[in-house]
Amino acid sequence: MRWAIAGYGDIVTRRALPALRALGEEPAALWGRDPHRAARVARRFGVARSGADPGLLLTGVDAVYVATPVASHVPLARAALDAGLPVLVEKPLAGGLATGGTLAAAGRCAGVAYYRRLAPAPRRLRAELARWTPERVDVRFRCPFDPGPGDPMRWRTDPAVSGGGVLADAGSHRVDLLLHLFGQPYELTARLGDRFPEGAERRADLTLTWPSGLRARCLLEWGEGPPVDRVELTGGGRAVTLDPLDAGRLVGLTGAPLHLPPAANPHQPLLADFAAAVGQGRAPVCPVAEARLVDDVITAAQRSNAMGARPIRLGT
Repeated sequence: MRWAIAGYGDIVTRRALPALRALGEEPAALWGRDPHRAARVARRFGVARSGADPGLLLTGVDAVYVATPVASHVPLARAALDAGLPVLVEKPLAGGLATGGTLAAAGRCAGVAYYRRLAPAPRRLRAELARWTPERVDVRFRCPFDPGPGDPMRWRTDPAVSGGGVLADAGSHRVDLLLHLFGQPYELTARLGDRFPEGAERRADLTLTWPSGLRARCLLEWGEGPPVDRVELTGGGRAVTLDPLDAGRLVGLTGAPLHLPPAANPHQPLLADFAAAVGQGRAPVCPVAEARLVDDVITAAQRSNAMGARPIRLGT
């Protein structure tokens, strides 16, 4: 397919454009607010057209990939869908901005880039859960992130642009994985704190509860200390861990650890799935309707925090 790409940041240059080239897809147009930067990135990757006119995304292409700051996700995706084009949006769909409900696919393929659903280790774990129901899940994530005023990542610290802090950013992937494994929880409590001057939280502590009685605690931090990225499931005398999550190391399913590493570029299977979904007329691995459930968790967490960690019901 011929692809239009909205955005020119790290995720586009390091992952999406190399993945499209590796798959034999055609990056045909690249849009960004700074036409000079868009032109530089387009030249580097051999993209024929670039510029700052959003109409560039809607002409002479077969699909649109949106990888801008979060506040632009839904407006750009809606324009693509209104033009009859399939669209893949970076995560989160809208986060705490809660605008995803205005996005209707109108029969077109529309997905969100929760690529961990395609990783071998989470897929193996999901198969195991058909035979085992854990009682508790513990998710721990920590990495340093403290961009200065001139850092191009600074926008992530402003929730009006990013849709939230660590919960909307790294946390959204982990929340989506929980929802993919266990379905929609019915209740949560949350505390969000240690905020940047612009307002985004550096620390999020959530507890999610499912009708089955399963409880998941997610402690997510942008902070100092050794990096942590661990998921542990316990129940029925068993303990299963993914540690680190993105290394594909599963412990507790068999006598020895299983090593099921993800693709070196996780956007390659994501984009391959989306292209196949368009060609086959099926839903992509994470359709917009499911990505909106992650946004529901983020907005409910904000409400719970504002009310002193009061429980918030979901799906009502």
